[in-house]
Amino acid sequence: MRTFFSISTLLFFLTSLAQSKLEFITLDHDFGEIREEAGPAEFTFHFVNKGEAPIRITHVKASCGCTTPGWTKEEVMPGDSGFVKAKYNPRNRPGKFRKSLRITTTDASSNRSLYISGYVKPKPKTPAQQFPVSLGVMRIKYRGMNMGKITTEKPVEKVFDIYNSSDTLATLSSEGMILPEHISVELSKAYLNPREVGELKLIYDPVKKNDFGYVSDNIQLEPDSKEQLSVIAVIEEYFPEMSAEELDKAPKLEISDRIHDFGTVKSGEKVEIEFDLTNQGKEKLFFRAVKSNCGCVTYDLKNKGIKKGKSQTLKVFFDTSEMRGNQYKSITLYSNDPVTPTQIITLKGKIEK
Repeated sequence: MRTFFSISTLLFFLTSLAQSKLEFITLDHDFGEIREEAGPAEFTFHFVNKGEAPIRITHVKASCGCTTPGWTKEEVMPGDSGFVKAKYNPRNRPGKFRKSLRITTTDASSNRSLYISGYVKPKPKTPAQQFPVSLGVMRIKYRGMNMGKITTEKPVEKVFDIYNSSDTLATLSSEGMILPEHISVELSKAYLNPREVGELKLIYDPVKKNDFGYVSDNIQLEPDSKEQLSVIAVIEEYFPEMSAEELDKAPKLEISDRIHDFGTVKSGEKVEIEFDLTNQGKEKLFFRAVKSNCGCVTYDLKNKGIKKGKSQTLKVFFDTSEMRGNQYKSITLYSNDPVTPTQIITLKGKIEK
């Protein structure tokens, strides 16, 4: 069998075998740690023309706009030296970096890549940058206070940093705060000194909240600032450790179809789907909550409980108005099934104009 090579492939093969005539002292430079606020860092790669003919660098292409190249523009005669300069701008680029400069010359065998690397130590942030949300004289980092995933076992505490931006002592009074019944807040100490960072403790009672899944509340800590903060959480039911016998007796939710493909429908149609919910356990099953990830998906569930061995129908309605293309929606059921208390039904399909 014959093998054919294109001219370009052959030239590339021969070039890769050729010895580079530009001899660099180093091909890879590590800056080590550089400070972001110190400005661009520069390094010069020096080379010597070890060939027998003049060579000129025609172009140097950096792999990133953060790196500015420079190089010897004139021809480098045999035995003479030249340079390629790399200037790296660390502004807004904290952390590790590794960049390349691809060199193109009049001598194909001398085309090569040079590399720079290092670590950018971030510029220290001002208090206003660290704590951008103002609560009067107090400042915090985020408008959203995320409690994460919690259970109904007991109230949960989480600490958030808070900063006194004033020149006087600052306190956080409960008077004037707008808080729901299940949320309370307090400072880690009675007051904060000027320019001091303290801790704001948020106590969240999921039993009093009496809801499940993703939940969100608005709170207002300082009446003068009018700044509302959101407190979010994902609440699941708490189940103590259970024996195999207890688990065997417990409620067990089984859903007839966990992923339903409704196919292709016209925009504006209302898709209606029925799912059978069965309690395969030996104790009564209760639904704590049913939630969808879109206002376009609603449901009808007649009873919030299912006796052992019994079933009921969950009707789901999907309003496709103003929608186009592939769709993925979900509805989540929260129950007292200790093994799988959270189960998700996925609706998928395509909506055409």
